Amino acid sequence: ARPVAMACAPGRGKASKIKHMCGVPTLRPDAAARTAAAAPERCVDASRARVLSAKSILVIAHGGKKRASRAFVKDMRDVEMMLGECGVSTEFVETTCAGDATRIARERDLSGYDAVGVMGGDGTFREAAEGLLSRGDGDSTAKSTPLFVFPCGTGNNYARDLGVSTVEDMVKKVKAGRVAPVDAVKVSHGVDFANETISINVVTWGMARDAAETAEGMRWLGPFRYDVAGLFHILMNKKNFATIGVSNELSGAMSDESNEYLMMFAQNTRCSGRGFTFTPLAQLDDGEFDVMTCLKTSPFHTKGLFDATKSGGGHVEDPNVAYVKAKRLSLSTREPERVGIDGEVTVKTPVRLTAMKHAFLTFV
Repeated sequence: ARPVAMACAPGRGKASKIKHMCGVPTLRPDAAARTAAAAPERCVDASRARVLSAKSILVIAHGGKKRASRAFVKDMRDVEMMLGECGVSTEFVETTCAGDATRIARERDLSGYDAVGVMGGDGTFREAAEGLLSRGDGDSTAKSTPLFVFPCGTGNNYARDLGVSTVEDMVKKVKAGRVAPVDAVKVSHGVDFANETISINVVTWGMARDAAETAEGMRWLGPFRYDVAGLFHILMNKKNFATIGVSNELSGAMSDESNEYLMMFAQNTRCSGRGFTFTPLAQLDDGEFDVMTCLKTSPFHTKGLFDATKSGGGHVEDPNVAYVKAKRLSLSTREPERVGIDGEVTVKTPVRLTAMKHAFLTFV
């Protein structure tokens, strides 16, 4: 492993910005570039879109504890009513436990449906995407049957990138009928990396993953649980040593670097958590995922970086941060450590990530 030059922490001299990560040039978008990249039309290349008139949709609704809530019932009624007004028939199937959305999307006969919708957040959408991509009919269904999400979760980062913040916003996109191919990320783990899953939002390690796990236990706080959990782990200031490799090629040798990091994000979307912009230039269909690493620094400085993610992603200009686009990534630690996938799935290091360009269709 090739060590990267450690940037100076605040108060220890002037830090120099990291120019490369494993030979891949780092990105330093200014405020204007970050603002421009936030536009929904920049997240997906509209020139790849085609028109699909959906008349019948299977809706996978995240049930569990939500099924008895007024908000859940209202969302289901709104989806059925709004799509019905557009001449679209719907059939709902509710999940009852983790993994249900994967099973439904993988095993259900979809020949009678024009599209598959998900009522939930990024985690439920990830499950459905994994099921769709692991069907026995190869990739034909994923390439022909759009998968989309109604933003009924707490994060809703995938929908946010598409300019969708309400059920009505998503219904408008279904009515317009423009579908385009979007990416996913394959996560290989376990002995000889024989186990595989996917990510559609974010893969996290270090403080980021620890905070996400803490936030899961604070669901009663709603979306603000991400802020509280983040602050808690900033104050803990845990050391995280790892070897990380990235490449902007799908094959060939991959350089790596060993260092003491604060955290790592590998994102398909611009935001994660409660809309925190960790990777401001991320696109859903560019055949790459965005990687952000942060070197260990003081809790006070870390708090400033965390705040910057809430206001457009200015942290990427900080010398302690490396930000690149990649098609492959490797992450290993001295002892097995937890890696988070889309806020809900956890695997252990070592892991390998591979970009899956244009893995499935969605409404744009």
